[in-house]
Amino acid sequence: MPASAEVRALVLAISYDGAENTELRLANTLVDGRAIARSLRQAGLTDVRLVEEPDERRWEQELAGFIARLAPADIALVYYAGHAIQVSGRNYFLTADGTALIDVEQVMPRLTERARGTVMIIDACRNNPFQRNAPSQTVRIDRPESDTRDIATVSIPELQASHRGLSQLGNLRGLSAVVLFSTEPGNVAEDGTPGAGSPFANVAATELRRRQSLDTAFRRIAVAVNRSTQGRQSPWRQGDLPFDVYVAGMQSFPVP
Repeated sequence: MPASAEVRALVLAISYDGAENTELRLANTLVDGRAIARSLRQAGLTDVRLVEEPDERRWEQELAGFIARLAPADIALVYYAGHAIQVSGRNYFLTADGTALIDVEQVMPRLTERARGTVMIIDACRNNPFQRNAPSQTVRIDRPESDTRDIATVSIPELQASHRGLSQLGNLRGLSAVVLFSTEPGNVAEDGTPGAGSPFANVAATELRRRQSLDTAFRRIAVAVNRSTQGRQSPWRQGDLPFDVYVAGMQSFPVP
């Protein structure tokens, strides 16, 4: 990691407690987000922004503010705990009110264009919450692009027919970013016991504050989650960076 680089983190956690569609509600996402933010602070990061229950407007405000704080040498670390849905091969985050989708493939280039490297951790591969009846008939897709906004809609039947789990990011090119998904494409992640945190977040919170590279942390997370879920869930990564990232610093070795 470049000597002048600073790791800055944005942690987004959504439980959907205020959403009209009660099928959206998740028991552990706020627990998970708080645990990850606490772990990153314990690792020594000074810029850790925890955002809970962002609606469409606040999501854009927080993301834009985070991007504005990034210096060219910085590492951007984004952790998302909530619902994400795959529609026609694209992945979307769902806002707290359950009425808007944030296109992940529009978020990623905004980060990579600003930061030296981007790390995104997505703990969102849960069951499709729209499989049962939903109060509204459509959900907005918000794709902010520079100073303009491209807003479309997707119908509830389309969401109900969406594929299980998430897909690879189609626009991840080169060595500008690495993404860790809480489980492999097409699979779903476990929520865990309500109030106790998800299997993925519990392990991630432990590993992210250790003095080790992110490559090592991601490998240890994958092995531990696979073991704790008896093979039902296997975290999966996509992309890479041309240098090692140490969130908590490098491991100390005794002087011989």
